[in-house]
Amino acid sequence: MKIVIDVGVIGLAQLFETARTGIYRVISSLALELLARDDLDLYFSSLSSLQVNQLTDHYLAEKNFAAKSFPKNWFEQTLISLAGCSHETKQESITAKVLSKLYRMSLSRRIGKKADLFHSHYSSLPCFCSRQHPVRMLTIYDIIPLIHPEYFADGFVDEFRPIVESFSPQNDFLFTISECTKNDICTYFQMDPERVFVTPLAASPDLYYPVRDNALIAEVKKKFLIPEGRYFLTLATVEKRKNLKTSMSCFREILKEPGCDDLSFVLVGTQGWKVKEILKEINDDPLLRNRVIFTGFVPDHYLSALYSGAEAFLYLSLYEGFGLPPLEAMQCGLPVIASNTSSLPEVVGDAGILLDPQGKEQICQAMLTLLENRELRNDYVRKGLARAGNFSWRRCAEQTAAGYQRAWDGR
Repeated sequence: MKIVIDVGVIGLAQLFETARTGIYRVISSLALELLARDDLDLYFSSLSSLQVNQLTDHYLAEKNFAAKSFPKNWFEQTLISLAGCSHETKQESITAKVLSKLYRMSLSRRIGKKADLFHSHYSSLPCFCSRQHPVRMLTIYDIIPLIHPEYFADGFVDEFRPIVESFSPQNDFLFTISECTKNDICTYFQMDPERVFVTPLAASPDLYYPVRDNALIAEVKKKFLIPEGRYFLTLATVEKRKNLKTSMSCFREILKEPGCDDLSFVLVGTQGWKVKEILKEINDDPLLRNRVIFTGFVPDHYLSALYSGAEAFLYLSLYEGFGLPPLEAMQCGLPVIASNTSSLPEVVGDAGILLDPQGKEQICQAMLTLLENRELRNDYVRKGLARAGNFSWRRCAEQTAAGYQRAWDGR
């Protein structure tokens, strides 16, 4: 069985550093695990632009997997030469866009003829016109824009819809990352659960681990302008769904408690929808103004130190497809306070404190308890590390390979 996987997000992330989050981490980590297996006839490609395809090939070559790039014919090689794509150029010219369209048409046609199974990790599934087209599989990380459009800016749902509408619930197969999202998909699309395979994610151990070096933690805090003293941490895009107003409200109450005047709240992440409203509320509050630290995007290699130096991790999101940040926090030995909604109980289990994301009184009490009760905090550290050990990219790759076989058998 010849499998072709669209991993264009990897190429895109070589162009924009801020794209190296979330889905990029998932695809790059899983791809390397899949490539390490000897039971899969596997090739990678990108049905995105010529530039992204070149950058994807460059990434594979750097990882010594150039041979796993889906081979290009003379026509596609000619288009690449004509486009003259540069790794430094962010925007394609009009000519390059036309050439990219021709390239996608040619590549899609050949994949349709040569592949037995095609798997897209994020982009819309192509329509293969060959008589014996490959089994099509799509990974859907969540369908929150469809079931909770109120959490997104105008226009985002319209951009998201073509991706999830590119598959046929009756004929194609899906991967997703939690039982919660599988249930959402099967309900929304009236899809047979046997056609949806759950492959829980993982936190890469080379990126997320407990840091015991206090000097290193202090150095990283200084780099991101985090004041001396203790801090709570969250990692999220600043947007409505992440429920940051509740986090800020609870933190404000904690600052009023005796002995808590050294605390900061550190928010790691890029700015999303309606961020100005949240920033204004914080800047207008004299109690929060100098105690809430927005770091913006933080490169991966600094995250373990930031996780390890915190008192606790708050993740009060209103809805998640999985919830990688709490898993990363647990793997770094940081106690987690998270929402008891959507997929988060699947990730955190009994290794963290799960609460109603709108229950401010209970959230404040949990924050105070972790500050004051070191024995209990240490217990959650141990539980979190053990819980994180249940998730690995190798296991995710095994479940993915099993999904390929089940889809092939059920075609």
